[in-house]
Amino acid sequence: MDFLEHNALYVVGIISAVIWFGLFLFMFGVERRVRKLEREP
Repeated sequence: MDFLEHNALYVVGIISAVIWFGLFLFMFGVERRVRKLEREP
């Protein structure tokens, strides 16, 4: 726990980056599904 106490800013940055990356992947998947639906007659 010593790392978390002295490097809290890094931990927050890493967690934020993981959340943004997950959100990007989710939106990419939604975009692909929408594009597939738009192509259907």
